[in-house]
Amino acid sequence: MYIEHLSLKNFRNYEDEEFSFLPKTNILYGKNAQGKTNVLEALYLFSIGKSFRTPQDRELIRFGAEFSRAELTFSDRKRRQKIEIILRRDRKKQIKVGGVVIQKLSELVGTLNVVLFCPEELGLVKEGPHVRRRFIDIALSQLRPNYYRLLSNYHKVLDQRNHLIKKVKFQGANSLLDTLPVWDEKLAACGVEIVRYRREFIETLETYAKKVHTEISGEELGIEYRTRVTTKEDFLEKLSQNLDRELEQGCTLFGPHRDDLLLTVGGRDAKTFASQGQQRTIVLALKLAQADLLFEDTGEYPVLLLDDIMSELDAGRRAYLAKKIQDKQVIITCTDVEPNLSGEQTKTIHIRSGAILKD
Repeated sequence: MYIEHLSLKNFRNYEDEEFSFLPKTNILYGKNAQGKTNVLEALYLFSIGKSFRTPQDRELIRFGAEFSRAELTFSDRKRRQKIEIILRRDRKKQIKVGGVVIQKLSELVGTLNVVLFCPEELGLVKEGPHVRRRFIDIALSQLRPNYYRLLSNYHKVLDQRNHLIKKVKFQGANSLLDTLPVWDEKLAACGVEIVRYRREFIETLETYAKKVHTEISGEELGIEYRTRVTTKEDFLEKLSQNLDRELEQGCTLFGPHRDDLLLTVGGRDAKTFASQGQQRTIVLALKLAQADLLFEDTGEYPVLLLDDIMSELDAGRRAYLAKKIQDKQVIITCTDVEPNLSGEQTKTIHIRSGAILKD
């Protein structure tokens, strides 16, 4: 799988620009704040349907413009495909795959697989559980489109249940509690399936990540999925037991939306004890394992998007990463051309102020 061409019109700081990519290494370089990351953001949008920097689509539209259009062409083992995304300030985004408008993001996810490395994701170890859940959910959605639909349904039910609880709490609408068992049933049914998907994924991911982590550092990585959800009946019982506390706090306190990952190095909790170097190694291992798992499952290696990540790694980790990805498509941003990635099959693109410079 590799991206051939990207066209951006009124996207972030790009007025009208065309990019062509090689099947191997592509380096976007230039000074900071010139628009390099904006290109990766656009490519990521074609894979997940959402930005990795903002939940607001309108922020992607160039200042002063009313719309943005992005078009991408990529090839996999089966065919050459085109995806088009149109963003407007006054309506929902429109996505076309092969010229056909899709109605749900679940129809897009899994079409073009990418794995993103960016400095913000180095906080995957130290930050809160929501960061680690997001990593699981994105990786799993690319592997299993059914999971994406299941997760979407779960959050819709969760929002409805939370809305009901808040109405009881703030408006005294106690009669609404009679409808709560209906939402509990739906939440539990989706929740146990989400946990099942996540458990299976983490068990497999750990196998790949351990190997990479040991190759880099010689230390043993552990990954444990932590959940209080066991069976549907247990889920329903815990929802009932926690109702008084939920009415006090105005939200649902139990379910997979509260789950976490425990990451360990040498048997010690990485969140508490890992050094910065160890944290970077863990994230690198998780991301490369995600890519390997996608290849094993789909037969297609995902496109790797590396946003200024080389500057965050020491010489040893940079060399390891360069060797690991040398035969895959990589689109990387940096301020200067990275020596470890230069070669005959490398394309360099110089960017300044939202435009490609002709060197």
